[in-house]
Amino acid sequence: MNVSSAPGKFYATDNTTVIGLNADLARAIGRVLDISVEIQDVQFDGIIPGLSAERFDMTIASMAATAPRLEVLDMIRYGEWGSSLAVAKGNPLGLTAETLCGHRIAVQQASIQADKRLPDLSAAHCEAAGLPKIEAVVLPSQNDAVLQLASGRVDGVFADTPVLAYATVQQPDKLELGAELNRSPVSIGLPKDSELTPAVQAAMQVLMDSPTYAEIFAKWGLADAVTAEPTLEVPTP
Repeated sequence: MNVSSAPGKFYATDNTTVIGLNADLARAIGRVLDISVEIQDVQFDGIIPGLSAERFDMTIASMAATAPRLEVLDMIRYGEWGSSLAVAKGNPLGLTAETLCGHRIAVQQASIQADKRLPDLSAAHCEAAGLPKIEAVVLPSQNDAVLQLASGRVDGVFADTPVLAYATVQQPDKLELGAELNRSPVSIGLPKDSELTPAVQAAMQVLMDSPTYAEIFAKWGLADAVTAEPTLEVPTP
């Protein structure tokens, strides 16, 4: 996982221990399967190549099950959330998801916001109307994006709702959160046809059938981000 954004995956105050929703779920899966779990901090755009090269067995990195990813990964649903826009406190530019034309909006490299959600907004609300397209500022992590917004170097951040909600709680005098868009599943990823896939899916079902799953989500303020079952994702037409 890319250890870069609370409350999903970030470092504790010792700057060594990885904590957060995704880290807790990874360790819980390990306990169900009675295997040790080693969490490695990897740049987001290096995760899928690492899985394909068998350097890692699995990822829990708040990853959406897009068609290109499903070509190379098995993906198991573990939660649901969308994307939101964060702006400076008071929203001095009056920005909404529909009025970002010509503005500098930070997104995480290789994220669904960078690859699909922000380009879709630009095409629908800007380019189709003959307005300047949204200027995507692509950064290594969602934390980097939030820092740039807090320092005034970008006009907004378009990222996972839980990350931005957490950031606005931490910096209520600097940041403000808009409405959520495109709520969709997030999934565990494994190499295509991995022998671990059925075991991980079964382990997630065990967690969902026990109090553990809901408790982990509630611990990180994400009680409304749970999903009904650990569906094995398939490409949609």
